[in-house]
Amino acid sequence: MTSTVPRHASGIVIRAATSADAAVLAELGARTFRDTFAADNRPEDMEAYLASHYSPTVQERELRDPERTCLLAEVDGTPAGFTLLQTGPAERGVVGRRPLHVERLYVDKPFLGAGLGAALMRRCFEEARTRGHDVLWLCVWERNFRARAFYARWGPTEVGETTFILGSDVQRDLVLAIPL
Repeated sequence: MTSTVPRHASGIVIRAATSADAAVLAELGARTFRDTFAADNRPEDMEAYLASHYSPTVQERELRDPERTCLLAEVDGTPAGFTLLQTGPAERGVVGRRPLHVERLYVDKPFLGAGLGAALMRRCFEEARTRGHDVLWLCVWERNFRARAFYARWGPTEVGETTFILGSDVQRDLVLAIPL
């Protein structure tokens, strides 16, 4: 049986994730990461990264970190995406007194193109402004053209680059900043 998601998902609820969501976030995070990057990376690098970054224990630790806020998006009660925000120092090139890092923003494959990513990004802006941040910044893999096109709609400036380690593969990420 094939299910379809409407072009614009209705019933989107974005809420602060809690410790009780750790297992859901671990599974959703691993699945969305694999769906996004597996085709362009070696399986052993993917598995090493997933094992070290997506487990209930890792997500529980992130959820308890006072510098991080995880927002879980649900569509009609189904976990469909999330964003992880982090305060603290920014990458070189990000100008601002109070930067807020969009550390992760992932949408589950069945919900791509349904407006969920935009809803999460709007919520990132709301959170940043409410908390008094003056710049929103993020990193995106240079070869993730879908994500780069998505972020381009929000008016970022490319301010630098950094490395991302996927297993044993050193990759280049672009650093994007959006003044608020």
